[in-house]
Amino acid sequence: MLKLEGVSAGYGAIEVLKKIDLEVRAGEIVTLIGANGAGKTTTLMTICGFVKPRTGRVTFEGRDLATVPAHEIVRLGLVQCPEGRKIFPRLTVLENLEMGAFTREDQLRRSPDGKGLGGAALRHKLRTDLERDLAEVFELFPILADRRGQAGGTLSGGEQQMLAVGRAMMTKPKLLLLDEPSLGLAPLIVKRIFDVIETLNREGVTVLLVEQNARMALKLAHRGYVMETGEVTMTDEASVLLADARVRDAYLGE
Repeated sequence: MLKLEGVSAGYGAIEVLKKIDLEVRAGEIVTLIGANGAGKTTTLMTICGFVKPRTGRVTFEGRDLATVPAHEIVRLGLVQCPEGRKIFPRLTVLENLEMGAFTREDQLRRSPDGKGLGGAALRHKLRTDLERDLAEVFELFPILADRRGQAGGTLSGGEQQMLAVGRAMMTKPKLLLLDEPSLGLAPLIVKRIFDVIETLNREGVTVLLVEQNARMALKLAHRGYVMETGEVTMTDEASVLLADARVRDAYLGE
């Protein structure tokens, strides 16, 4: 589904990624672990088109993303839930979730279900789909249903993270990129977020997870990559990496 081949990227004169290779297959959860400054977030930003590769290429479902603007990459079904949540603090919970669906009309028009629909029929189909998907988000995160009329900026950190994940879900992603979803959250909230990631994956969403909580990430993932100073230094099945002495010493505190 996603492939990075010999990708180098950075900011100005600073090279962050150094000819990395990485792939994510449809249906997988793949995790990318590493220390602060290793290049994990830059990898996601390069995939999403905010940082352009200096060498190599990024392909999604066989399509080279080099000439695809970042906002159009979302329409392809490749969606990032960024570090720091970046919700819209003055909008309500419901409005934030509806903002996540901003590409849906265009996607519906191009889908088999939407072709041939016009006017009132298209609007009815769009509203029905949105209501169904909002109900799914509220089922996974009941607290958001309770807070639907509340401004996003007044939520707790954990609730804002739930809202950020829910907003990403509303785009109907094929591949969901998650950047540090557990950062700064209480253990119970972290467990809830990881349970939802597992549920989404079972429902058909492919996931690339960047996470400093290496233990939880490797327990959840099918495969993993270890990144150090802009280079991929290890890759294997997640269970193999979890048992590797080098990984345990460097990232699991053992």
